[in-house]
Amino acid sequence: MSAQLVFISLFLGLISGPQRVELQAGPAIKSVHILLDGRQVAALQQPPWRATIDFGTSITPGKLVAAGYDGEGREVARVEQFVNLPRPAAEFVIALQNDADGVPRSAELRWEHLMAMKPVRSSLTVDGQAVPLDQLTRARLPRLDMNHAHVIAAEMHFEDGFSARRELVVGGAVSDTVDADLTPLGVRQSTAMPHATPGDCFTSDGSPVRLAAIEESQALVIFVLDPDPREGIQSLNPKYSPGAFWNGAADLRHLIPLDPGTRMRILWPVAKRFKTTSNASSVMFTPSKDIDSSASGLVWLLTRFYDQPVSDDAPRQIADAVGVAGLNAITGAHRRAVVLILSRYKDSGIHDSATVRNYLASIGVPLFVWSLSGPHPDLRDAWGVIDDVSSPQKLKAAADRLRANLATQRVAWVATDPLTALRIQPTGECGITPLAHTQE
Repeated sequence: MSAQLVFISLFLGLISGPQRVELQAGPAIKSVHILLDGRQVAALQQPPWRATIDFGTSITPGKLVAAGYDGEGREVARVEQFVNLPRPAAEFVIALQNDADGVPRSAELRWEHLMAMKPVRSSLTVDGQAVPLDQLTRARLPRLDMNHAHVIAAEMHFEDGFSARRELVVGGAVSDTVDADLTPLGVRQSTAMPHATPGDCFTSDGSPVRLAAIEESQALVIFVLDPDPREGIQSLNPKYSPGAFWNGAADLRHLIPLDPGTRMRILWPVAKRFKTTSNASSVMFTPSKDIDSSASGLVWLLTRFYDQPVSDDAPRQIADAVGVAGLNAITGAHRRAVVLILSRYKDSGIHDSATVRNYLASIGVPLFVWSLSGPHPDLRDAWGVIDDVSSPQKLKAAADRLRANLATQRVAWVATDPLTALRIQPTGECGITPLAHTQE
């Protein structure tokens, strides 16, 4: 374990551009190579093990890998993390320190939280036995016999209620983390599933990828919607007056619903900025609670006043919010779509529309763009096809297209990692195609 290598920099949200990458390396490691999606981007020859890596101007799913080498140039450790793919709001690593014989003698929990929340409770066990942590989440380990495998496990509970768990297996014939081996993949089913074996549906670099299951899950539609509802009210109910729109007309609340089993969520494009645990800048967009399609229709969704007090001159980061909505849409196992409701507000975000459209296409999230104020041909180059939803009839037509898209989607559970899952190729034998390969 003197060759342990761990990332101290954990990238939990959407990232692009130059970013500092920091690692902790055991004494056996004399050099470190950092690779981004298979391409070497840094070579470190001595501590401190850190470098500034340019992740590019686009938002691209990828894998960040660090390989550690001993004094003879042999690779003795490798660690990786995915970027621009679903990650929890907080993560941590178990960093081990070793004695002169290479036996772990102490451990430290190093964490990252997108909003710099602190852990309120932490625990560490070795082979199921509790080991006390000090106030800096450090612990002295019991003497370990490295001829046998030992499980070092830790949990952290944060101020916002989020909790995380991590495990290491050290000693014996293996030293590794314990990870899941199935990934939910959004696919489109064009025909009835034939009687195909699990290895017949997908390949990766010419090798079959096992399909464990395919299911028709619930659907999640995330609406990027400005908190100012005046455009929606003007288009969909110009006779609106406070307290009069829904009173005595409960049926209007359910006007133009999505299909049963569909959850709707709103992401308001007004950013809140936080400092992360590592003092980097984090941009967050406030989501609503999920709304079941049986509870409300689209007219109500687009015309109600939400408890989101935002001034007219507050900057709107519209494209950035669409990108975050796409990331949220693939977090979990469900059919998915993002709907952007255009508004009169100017986009003052970091990323442009082309960048986020390409990103959503690369992760397999269908994007629909709706306009409450007419067709807007001037925005077609920026956002592609725009559905005019400036009347209930036009909104219903757009909703029908959204429902039809969701109806053909399925979730396939494939035996590979999340990045490889986005890049697998269909064989054509099963009538299913990954969504990430069917976007424009």
